[in-house]
Amino acid sequence: MGMYRISQLAERSGVPASTLRFYEQAGLLTAARSAAGYRLYDDTALGRLEFIASGKRLGLPLDEIRDLLAVWDQGVCASVRDQLRPMIAARIAEADRRVAELTAFSERLTELHDQLGAPAPVGACGPGCGCVTAATPPGPVMVELTTPAKARATNSEPFGVLR
Repeated sequence: MGMYRISQLAERSGVPASTLRFYEQAGLLTAARSAAGYRLYDDTALGRLEFIASGKRLGLPLDEIRDLLAVWDQGVCASVRDQLRPMIAARIAEADRRVAELTAFSERLTELHDQLGAPAPVGACGPGCGCVTAATPPGPVMVELTTPAKARATNSEPFGVLR
């Protein structure tokens, strides 16, 4: 079994050394120390990094990935799948909610775009001109366009693929 210093693991995995240090601090990755104090990683670190990357592509926050790693370390795939399935269901529900939210927002923008293409009223802006949306029926559509902490952008790569 090989031992790698942080720069070697970074090169082999494609994960920057700063991220490896962060993962160690966050409890996702462990390192032994050489007599000189250098971080040393064994071959299992590469598998852990692949698993972490897969979880990130699925939109899982690091605390959930840490929980999954504790199960993954036991070496029983069925247990990992049992814990992962409800996490994925939550990501699907969040994605569906965001799609609905963005669809409503897009529809509202389309209505306003059409209004703005019609002849402008004489005088100042007011209800019905398209510039003042609060008075335009059926009322404003509240849209949250920030990304919730537990719903980061995901990649369509299958679980277990490291780029």
